[in-house]
Formats: sequence, C-alpha cells, structure tokens
Amino acid sequence: MLIHSSDRNRKEDIEEVNYRKILDLVNELPVSSWQYKGQAGRHLGPMAQDFYSSFGLGNGDTGIASVDADGVALAAIKALINEVEKLKERISELENSKKKHQKKHHTR
Repeated sequence: MLIHSSDRNRKEDIEEVNYRKILDLVNELPVSSWQYKGQAGRHLGPMAQDFYSSFGLGNGDTGIASVDADGVALAAIKALINEVEKLKERISELENSKKKHQKKHHTR
C-alpha cells in the first residue's frame, strides 16, 4: 500500500486554490486511453506534459504524482458540488416562481 504523507505539519507555503479554475483546466485537459511501450495493459489518463502545462504541479513534465492527480480531482469535484448547489437553488427559485404564477392565474 502506497501512502503519501499529507501531515499539515510537514507542509509549508500553503495556498487556497480556485476550484472553478481547476475545473476549467480539467475540462481542457486531454484524457486518453494508452499503454506503455512494450507492456501489456491499457491505462487511462492525461499525458504528464499536458498535466504539468495545465497545473504546474510536481517536479517536471514526465510524470504525475498521484497526490497531485488526487488533489486536482478533489478540487474539481468541489467545484462541481458548488455548481450543483447553485443549480438546485435556481431550480427551487424557478419552481417557486412557477407556483406563484400558477396560483395567481388560477384564482382569477
């Protein structure tokens, strides 16, 4: 089992991220199915060069650390949750508006 240390006490220069911006970058990131040269078995994911160009994470553009891929995925998920919540609110507003409109026209 591979475990990356994520202890807050081992980190420095901690910055908040813009979840929406991360989601937009994920949306633009090419994701392909591929296999390593000379090996069997297919994989799914971005090319390291594209990932590094988009996010600037890690130590270079020839590999993707799972901790970085996980962080990008979690940030994108949080952005999607925010979008879903906004849509739920908008749907509720529209439903309430429709009910008021129907009630107004029904009582005439």
